[in-house]
Amino acid sequence: MSLTILNDPFSSDAITAISPLDVNADTVWDGFRLNKSLNSGRLRLNETKSESLPPFKSDVLQLNLEDVPLPDLSSAPSISSSGAVSEPDHDTQRDHEDDEAATVWILPEVIGKKASTELISWDTFLNRQHAELPSGYISEAGPRTFATIVAATSSTVGAKNVKSDVLLNAFFELGMGRSSALFDWNEQERRFTRRLEAFTAEGYSAHLVQDLFETTARIGTSSKTLAETFQVSVGLSSPCQVAFLAASKAALHAGHVHLEASRPTIKSLLQLKAMMSKVEGLVATLKQCNDAVQLCRTDDALLSVVTKRAALASFSYSGVEGILQSIFARTCRPLLEQLSVEIGLSSPQQADDDSMSLGMSSPNERVWNSIFHPDVSGLISETRQTLVLLKLYAPDCPILANSESRPSSLSTLEIVYTINALSGLQARSAAYEDARSSLLTSAKSSTTTSLLVTPASDSFGLDGPDPVQFDPVDPFHLDLNFFAPDRILLGKTEQDELHDRVLSCLGTSEFDDAPFQVDIEQALPLSVTPLISAQHRLLSYSVLELLFQKYNLVEHINMQRQFHFLSNSSFSSRLGIALFDPDQRTGETQRRTGGSTGLRLQARDTWPPASSELRLVLMGILSDSLASTKGRSIEDSISFAIRDMSSDELEKCRDVDSIHALDFLRLQYKPPNDVLGTVLTPDALEKYDRVFQLLLRILRVHKLTQSLLRESEPAEHNVVFEMHHFITTLADYCHNTAIELHWRRFEDVLRNVKAHLVNKDYDNTLCMVKSQDYLRVLHERTLDCILHGVFLKKRKSGVQRLLDDIFSTILQFAAHRRPTHNTDDTTDGFMMKRKELQARFRDQVKRFIDALGGQSRAEAPSLHQGFAGEYTNNDVNLPEYLLLRLDMSGYWTRRSHGRGISHIDL
Repeated sequence: MSLTILNDPFSSDAITAISPLDVNADTVWDGFRLNKSLNSGRLRLNETKSESLPPFKSDVLQLNLEDVPLPDLSSAPSISSSGAVSEPDHDTQRDHEDDEAATVWILPEVIGKKASTELISWDTFLNRQHAELPSGYISEAGPRTFATIVAATSSTVGAKNVKSDVLLNAFFELGMGRSSALFDWNEQERRFTRRLEAFTAEGYSAHLVQDLFETTARIGTSSKTLAETFQVSVGLSSPCQVAFLAASKAALHAGHVHLEASRPTIKSLLQLKAMMSKVEGLVATLKQCNDAVQLCRTDDALLSVVTKRAALASFSYSGVEGILQSIFARTCRPLLEQLSVEIGLSSPQQADDDSMSLGMSSPNERVWNSIFHPDVSGLISETRQTLVLLKLYAPDCPILANSESRPSSLSTLEIVYTINALSGLQARSAAYEDARSSLLTSAKSSTTTSLLVTPASDSFGLDGPDPVQFDPVDPFHLDLNFFAPDRILLGKTEQDELHDRVLSCLGTSEFDDAPFQVDIEQALPLSVTPLISAQHRLLSYSVLELLFQKYNLVEHINMQRQFHFLSNSSFSSRLGIALFDPDQRTGETQRRTGGSTGLRLQARDTWPPASSELRLVLMGILSDSLASTKGRSIEDSISFAIRDMSSDELEKCRDVDSIHALDFLRLQYKPPNDVLGTVLTPDALEKYDRVFQLLLRILRVHKLTQSLLRESEPAEHNVVFEMHHFITTLADYCHNTAIELHWRRFEDVLRNVKAHLVNKDYDNTLCMVKSQDYLRVLHERTLDCILHGVFLKKRKSGVQRLLDDIFSTILQFAAHRRPTHNTDDTTDGFMMKRKELQARFRDQVKRFIDALGGQSRAEAPSLHQGFAGEYTNNDVNLPEYLLLRLDMSGYWTRRSHGRGISHIDL
């Protein structure tokens, strides 16, 4: 091929033209050159000696073939051709040659052989005289051989041979706790014994029989003991014990049902032992729990025992934990039903349940305190007391309509053990609260209760498929579809969860357990807390409406401030005049003259006055002050009274110049009803009284220093002015700082709550004040802060004693100025006593200021929780505030010598 063709890109000659094959013979691989022989230069066949194969002969299959000799091919047999048709002459020779070639393969001995009568089949290949060699395994020799060898090697002699089916049936009955032909119950020894001392069966060893006897005897003994316990438990008084025994009996029954159902499938003792090993864990756990429960005398002890046994059994036997969870849930069901009634989630079954009065403790209160956290048990107690309040003072409240409606799944207390189930309970509780709160906040809540009687699945879709709705039955119409196969009957029972868990434990079915299991000890509080909290909020909102809208709590609390804290100027002024003005007439004089009256403390010969005089003088002041305010409707709730005191305390009151002269007097307030009593508690009123006692002392000393300023001599002017400045500053601090600062914050909370209740704002109301008990805590905390500010807390008793000493010194100084107390014949002795009192007063004030300085340094501004739950920075240091007002210029600390006190801002 030319170079031009090769370079031509459009020429196809290079493809179609085939060049001649010119291959040198020497380059060809010698392996492909056989040359009529299997040997080659690279492959060679070794020379072997060919021998004939040995004859095939089998011991089992034998092929019998008759040796047929081949005919002699030298002379071909003749074939008759009588019927043949002659052919033309020119083809005669060629046809003859073809006939000779065809007759070569015709064997007359084969064609003419007579047919054999025996049919050719696989049966003819079987050698019936063959015998198999004996096996070397005892297990394949049969049960009789095995039993003979075991009997020969066993130490037991004379053991009776029992049929295997009889032995299997006896062991099964033993595991069920029943007697049989081989085993009997010994009542004295409380155990199963053998009727025969020694027995065996073909195919089983004595060790297997003994091991199976021990296992089944333990199971049977526990089962029989449990059955007897269930029979004698009729007289138990505790509902929880009855529920526990009933659940245990149901679990044992489910295990026996499983054994009876599996009985036809058990063919050997090994199968029975495998089955009984699963049942042993269930029966042993039930036996341990029942033995421990028999020693319990209270429900809380019973629940504690069950939870502990469940925790231990989960480590010993797998699968039993789910059974104990179901048993624990059934055991708690009576308590949960009682709890549901106590907090108003369901109606009571007995009519006298509503007769429980306020303050009466629940019979199950000790149980709640034992099995629940203090926060949860306190929540239950508050909810129960709130429900009693509503039943007594607001029986038409919409939240109480539950007692007249059929139970809903939203308001059912139950126990669950998975996180997913707990989330479902939380959703149900939220749905229940939304439905109830909408009734409370709606304008026509009392006219409709449709949400209360609607099933949960209909209203909120929380229970999966819609429940079956049954139309009302028409007595005059025959239902022709009553016997239809798809008809759902009313008597259909729900699936038993405990039975399913028993089957799951014994391995006959699968029980789908969701992941993230909750510990059994935490399952009960975690399951019931969401619904209890929702009910607590609903009832608390209803009571808050009573407090603020019907009983006007704000007015009652403001009255405490006006009179106990002397914030009513008219009342405090008239009270000071009636008690301390010496120009007032006595009560006896008022009867004759009709003028104003007073007790004239420190200006009369006898003290304390009679109760009739107190009533005549003070009650008129209180009535007039109430009439001038908006508290006319609560006039009967507050009055002056005589304090209950010991003889020593009464003796101190007889000294008119003592600081304790007015300790017998108190303002007595009694809440008109129990609803107001939830906030205005005796502890809160006691704190009001302590503040009133201090303010009354300050009012007395202040009135006294005012009179001293008018009557003092020039030599006494400085010390009297110091006394008046001290008392005035202290009174201003107590009224306008220590009380006002904390009271304003509490008053803001009350005002916001009242506004939210007027607007029917459920969420914001409970956000500000969670309940009436929370409001009580806020109220008492406010009073504690006020007590702290006026130095009446116990940890400030040192400051309080210094303050009482200062008051006593001022009273003694004023007493020595009166002619009736000047018993010294010399003027020098009188002046010496007065100077001594002046020096004592100044020294006490200095020590009081030093104590305030130490208290101020101890009370640094700190972050604390506010009333409504928020955190605020309280940057007001009350002791420092008073310290600056008392000694702003350093007069008492002697930082400025020779300066007067007239520059101090009063």
